[in-house]
Amino acid sequence: MWHSEFRRDTVSGDWILFVPGRAKKPGDFKKKKEKRKVAPFHTCRFEHPFKNIDEHIILGYTRTKKGDIKMDWDLLVLKNKYPAVTHSEKKAFHYTSKFFELIPGVGHHDLIVTRDHKKNFPELSSMEAFRVFSAFRDRYLMLFQDKNIQYISMFHNWGHTAGASIFHPHYQMIGIPVVSSRILQTLHGARNYFLRNKKCVFCAMIAEEKKYKKRIIAENEYAIAFTPYASRHEFEVKIFPKKHSAYFENTLDVEMESVTKLLQQVLRKMKKNLGDPDYNFFIHTAPVSEKTANKNSFHWHVEARPVWNIAAGFEFDTGVEINVVDPDFAAQILRK
Repeated sequence: MWHSEFRRDTVSGDWILFVPGRAKKPGDFKKKKEKRKVAPFHTCRFEHPFKNIDEHIILGYTRTKKGDIKMDWDLLVLKNKYPAVTHSEKKAFHYTSKFFELIPGVGHHDLIVTRDHKKNFPELSSMEAFRVFSAFRDRYLMLFQDKNIQYISMFHNWGHTAGASIFHPHYQMIGIPVVSSRILQTLHGARNYFLRNKKCVFCAMIAEEKKYKKRIIAENEYAIAFTPYASRHEFEVKIFPKKHSAYFENTLDVEMESVTKLLQQVLRKMKKNLGDPDYNFFIHTAPVSEKTANKNSFHWHVEARPVWNIAAGFEFDTGVEINVVDPDFAAQILRK
């Protein structure tokens, strides 16, 4: 019998409680849910963007090199109509008192919208998927010089339970004036490992997973995908470029394409083997600030997580996540 155990994340130092065995048959992992409902085309404001949201368009990509953007558009980068943060030309003030601290909600909140109303990321062609990540990179480089931006979050929510309020596939970028404690914890953990061992903790993690083999989902010449030893969430997968790089925005096309192909492959396997769950994926990259400090110790990557269990009192109280699926078994299910 498999007993519960605590595993510590090598980078963050967080403890994860593993309680496997609640569902032991592969078929038990397919969530029973209603068939995904496709929102009507005629109610979607992204179907005619140059009529409905022309003033919000920042960048446009056509299907063909000589295509007209209004007729042949394939992907658009837009200002979010309901942004979490708003752009300011002025440097945001940082208010502190003996007890309180405040920074205004300045920054950028953008959407990346693909044309096909029904195709989410795993259903795009490999070229279309690569173009999504290229748009992330292009816009990232545009935001890089904003004096208020310290960190840029890039992510995709698919399905209502994953936080997607609009059915039409879209991706988000939020540039903010702070670096969160969760990100700082990861950066500090990676930096401390580097100082002790003179190598990147993520490169070491990749080497260990290649040696162990059982948690690897897929790999190609330039990238690798696996379920981490101390996975925070059930069926969580990390996708890394094999070549060390702290900065997503500096990634070569061939490496970026390899990562996107593996991400698509992982998400297709989640759909097939887990019953088409809602999911999130996000890109972890070093912050805009402190470039030299993270160059050798951090390694950018993508995390993909299906929506599975809901956090409750124990998790909120302790910060310790409970995972009911052994990562070795999760990899076995996802490789099918």
